[in-house]
Amino acid sequence: MKTLEGHFRSRLDAFIESTGMPLSTLGRRAIGDPNLMREIARGRSPTLRTADRILAYTTTYQRERHRARYPPPRRRSRRRKPRAKRTRRPKTMNEGPKDPRTTSPVRLLRRPEVEARTGLSRSSIYARMAEGTFPRPVRLGKYGVGWIEAEVDEWVRNRISAGRTAEGPPSTNHQGKDEER
Repeated sequence: MKTLEGHFRSRLDAFIESTGMPLSTLGRRAIGDPNLMREIARGRSPTLRTADRILAYTTTYQRERHRARYPPPRRRSRRRKPRAKRTRRPKTMNEGPKDPRTTSPVRLLRRPEVEARTGLSRSSIYARMAEGTFPRPVRLGKYGVGWIEAEVDEWVRNRISAGRTAEGPPSTNHQGKDEER
């Protein structure tokens, strides 16, 4: 009669041999630790919970692999009556074009992406938020925040249009002195 550990090792060896999966990959996928499988191969005894998790993963992996190799047969569908085509309701004057910010899904940008889109550093973003010249973020959790993509894009467009007007700030040379225009 085999011990539990002997049974575990024999099933593990059979799985590795049949799949050719490296120990580190098996450890990462089964329990999230690529080094533990090497330690078990060297003789370390896993806890019952860890052994159960590894065996459950190997069983699931083999079942999924078997399904991929032998997919279930396709059912033949019965012929149905053709459905009547839906007619589009004509738009009224009140249903004109909508604001794209309200019709498209809202996308939140994290700080590194905001920095990349605006060209500002983190401290510059927060300084402009304190001045009230940059959109404020939405709280995502205890520590996480995100900026609404449409607001950041609008801020960038406003900066571009303000920079292209003749009333823009005076340009400076490399020593920081104002140049004559």
